[in-house]
Amino acid sequence: MFNKHTTDLPSVFKGTLHFIAIGLFFASVLPANARGQGTIDVWGWDAFGQVSSAPTGSDLTQVARGHGHSLALRSGGFIVSWGLDTFGQVSSTPGGANFVQVAGGGAHSLALRADGSIVSWGSDGGLGGGQVSNTPTGTGFTSIAGGGGHSLALRTDGSIVSWGEDFFGQVSGTPSATGFIQVAAGRDHSLALRTNGSIVSWGYDTFGQVANTPGGTGFTHLAGGSDHSLAVRADGSIAAWGFDSDGQVLNTPLGAGFVQVSAGQYHSLALRSNGSIQSWGYDADGQVANTPAGTGFTQLAVGSGRHSLALNVNTGEAFCFGDGSGTLCPCFSHGNIGEGCASTSGLGGAKLSALGSATFTNDSLGLHVSGIPGSKPGLCVKGSLQLGGGNGNPIGDGLLCTAPQIRSQVILSDVSGSLSMDNWKGQSFGTFPNATNVGAPTYYQWWYRDASNPCTGAGFNFSNGWMVTWKP
Repeated sequence: MFNKHTTDLPSVFKGTLHFIAIGLFFASVLPANARGQGTIDVWGWDAFGQVSSAPTGSDLTQVARGHGHSLALRSGGFIVSWGLDTFGQVSSTPGGANFVQVAGGGAHSLALRADGSIVSWGSDGGLGGGQVSNTPTGTGFTSIAGGGGHSLALRTDGSIVSWGEDFFGQVSGTPSATGFIQVAAGRDHSLALRTNGSIVSWGYDTFGQVANTPGGTGFTHLAGGSDHSLAVRADGSIAAWGFDSDGQVLNTPLGAGFVQVSAGQYHSLALRSNGSIQSWGYDADGQVANTPAGTGFTQLAVGSGRHSLALNVNTGEAFCFGDGSGTLCPCFSHGNIGEGCASTSGLGGAKLSALGSATFTNDSLGLHVSGIPGSKPGLCVKGSLQLGGGNGNPIGDGLLCTAPQIRSQVILSDVSGSLSMDNWKGQSFGTFPNATNVGAPTYYQWWYRDASNPCTGAGFNFSNGWMVTWKP
């Protein structure tokens, strides 16, 4: 009765043919503006342009997907959508700014405004539907999730409201309690996470997607697939349960270090703490084999169709910092994790971090330095090589710069010992990197001087290094 190869139909038909799979989404507990701005990677099934028509630019802040369509948020809260448009799930997308989250269902979509109100569009389900017409009014909602023919929203008090198709109790079985912090919608089942990290689920249960929900506490993130579900534990390991036709449950990766999951029709994805993606399950359309490599990803979206999306903020990563392992910082002393060397003034280690996206044609990368003396000058150095014996220090010994030699203007920290600056690609820091350097690493580091010992090498201090691989 269950045929994975007959699922490419819009959700409006699902009331009579239950085996047709629909779009499913988890609702991230992170607001879009907390993920940073970046580009999106899309791969897998492309029958309706859901891969080839994906938007470009580096100002995207969230991704979501339906059965044959997808959505994204741009900086400022503008919605962009593309793909299958049989029921207006693309063409009826609302304009305007100040949306903070989007979610896609089978053939409908919904979005959360900054004022806590919800708007929905697309298929309204016909008999037993109402996923658009029954959208709750008012404000006070904090997150949303779209299932096959139903939707969920979380209120500020931690209670859940649901609407749309209810053939399997996916609406009427919604728990009435408060104290929930995340909701996730599968095709015909739903999940919610309580403040103590325990999971409750309800709805369609033929494959144990409800009955086999793990007990206990300590879970941190949920995702609902067509007929299987995923959850991340506090230790970073993944629990999976439900339908297992193609290893979407059985092949779930072991070990820790995962922070987010997303469940599709017959495949799944997980995001590691270092920003890399792992995928497993059905792979007929490259939804596993074509998973992008590298780090810098901050959010995943995969549903009942066979394509996936990931937000890549491409901020780069810290390297060469004191971690207690015996590896020396450039100034031959140990800092804390994620920091450079402890200052000779007795301050903690200087820390270099980043937000935005290192995309050469639309640079939004901003680096931030903290933990340096207040109201004191410093210098950013960048280059194409690691010096100092390959320990990741682009400055080398003292102010021996890399080739090409790059120096910038002196910048003063604020009174608290912090500073931020954008245009780290741009001309104020010389002509490197340029178009020939796209795709190759660029190394950054902050040098500052201890004002109490201004003219000797002992007064030179360094942040951790930061490596960015610029995209075109």
